Amino acid sequence: MGNVTLFAKLLPFPAVTIISGRALFSVLILGLFFLLRRKSIVYESFRHFSYVFGIGILFALHWVTYFHSIQVSTVAVGMLSLFTYPVFSAILEPILGGNKPEPFALFLASFSLFGLFLIVPDLSWDNQMFQGVVWGVVSAVLYAIRNLLTKEMHVHYPSSQILFTQLFATSLVLLPFADGLIPMLAEPKYLLFQVILAGIFTSLAHTIWIRSLSNLSVTTAGTLSTLSPIYGSLAAWYFLGEVPPDRLWLGGGVILFCAVMEVYRKQNESRTREKEKLV
Repeated sequence: MGNVTLFAKLLPFPAVTIISGRALFSVLILGLFFLLRRKSIVYESFRHFSYVFGIGILFALHWVTYFHSIQVSTVAVGMLSLFTYPVFSAILEPILGGNKPEPFALFLASFSLFGLFLIVPDLSWDNQMFQGVVWGVVSAVLYAIRNLLTKEMHVHYPSSQILFTQLFATSLVLLPFADGLIPMLAEPKYLLFQVILAGIFTSLAHTIWIRSLSNLSVTTAGTLSTLSPIYGSLAAWYFLGEVPPDRLWLGGGVILFCAVMEVYRKQNESRTREKEKLV
């Protein structure tokens, strides 16, 4: 999903407008999928539907803040800021389970924030890089919460149904604020971008992502995707001419190092639990 960030720059519209179109087309694509496959999207209770719908509102806020982060700064800054979410997941996952975060997870979170500090040349809101980092971190926290809550519902419903409901919620919440949506969809080039964004990088990619949460912890699944900022930044360099400064590679290296350390920590925990079961 790394190259999805290019659309934040290729589409010259506000983040809310881009995400509204993305969600709307994704709902239509998934709805057609359900119709052709004759699949049901009925929930066992209104409570379950409301729960997933509410997660969809978080999803909308995550997408808008993420794309806004990229638009006010660069693709690389937005992506690296977002990819602190595996570390935030490591802190939030035990809290939601009624436990305390592990000290090592807190250390990794602090070290990730240090990596973000290295990216920003000036800690001032007048600096666009700083704005990009702040919006990216907000998006990361929202994404971590969304993934953790989604994992709970995946036990009961298929990933495509959960994603459809979340995208439906995203559409309803954002469409009233989507300034310029009609002109965007009236332009053939931008319409094609939206169809690609909705079909490949949303409907397909996020369905696979949600399905992976049933087999992996949210934290582990997140750390396995840490290659995305690397090839996403390289794609922005090639297609958009955004040359990352040296300090961004340094800060990005720190952030991705924390993510890799977290996946090793999770793997060691799993091995320890398996040994304990054998004993």
